[in-house]
Amino acid sequence: MVPIAASREEIKRLAEEYGYLPYMISRYLDLFGKTETLKMLEANERPPARWIRTNTLKITPEELRSRLVAKGFTLEKSEWIQYAFKVVEEPLNIGSLHEYLQGYYYIQDLASMLPPHILNPHSGEIIIDMAASPGGKSTHLAQLMNNDGSLILIERNKKRIPALEINIRRMGVSNSIIFNFDSRNLTKLQIKADKILLDAPCTGEGLIQLDPLRKKSKTYKDITKMTTIQEKLLQAGLNSLKSGGQLLYSTCSIAPEENELVINNILNEKKNVEIKQLEQTLGNEGFTMMNNEVLNRKLKFSQRFYPHIHNTIGFYVCLLVKH
Repeated sequence: MVPIAASREEIKRLAEEYGYLPYMISRYLDLFGKTETLKMLEANERPPARWIRTNTLKITPEELRSRLVAKGFTLEKSEWIQYAFKVVEEPLNIGSLHEYLQGYYYIQDLASMLPPHILNPHSGEIIIDMAASPGGKSTHLAQLMNNDGSLILIERNKKRIPALEINIRRMGVSNSIIFNFDSRNLTKLQIKADKILLDAPCTGEGLIQLDPLRKKSKTYKDITKMTTIQEKLLQAGLNSLKSGGQLLYSTCSIAPEENELVINNILNEKKNVEIKQLEQTLGNEGFTMMNNEVLNRKLKFSQRFYPHIHNTIGFYVCLLVKH
């Protein structure tokens, strides 16, 4: 982080030029400095790269690529995830092909594929997805488990469950059960999981490329409201984890309040939980200082992703282990 003193005039000018609420510009300048802020604002004006994830429960990456190339698509394999492809040329709508309807792939941002990839569930394990709909990460967990073991999918909003069910069926997932339940009360289910994915509800500050309305739709009060929910969810998840189990926390927000500060508060309470260093360092290091407050030093092992640096949505991941 590079704190700088930005003038009110400069903040106002950038807010008007790019269409943001002034408080967001002010925070970006404080967090990232002027140069990086300008790069990020420019990147948010461009549509994000289009990615698909091969559903290896139904097809191999090679066969999927062959099918789509034959239809005129140009695909580029990800260096991070071997079964993910960037759609470079799209002569037809990738979401309307027979291959899509047959569940051969899922359309999602590359950063959104990282939580299941990092958590790396195995066959036979008990896995919980605490905020499952619409199913991108849930179906990814299932394919990594090879449809073996128990995949418990929890979704609080009943109206979001049909989309989850459709994707579960389309992708051929057979080892899951869906609960219409508030994950803040997860311990009431009395399940001890091997691994838990908490892609936490957040302000979605990292999704501006996809939804420009987010430039003005959230205030700082929304951030503080979400942090309370996030901490309760994280507490419940860790309390439902086996000893030696792992929990992957992620958000599509770049706000430290929804990421590092949430993790830091939990670590201060739970001495049997620590941050695990990732096998792959793909993003930027997590913040270890915020507003002159020194945070847990292992937060540097968490990862931040930005549109102007990684060509992904704004995203955050942190892997926790319970002793």
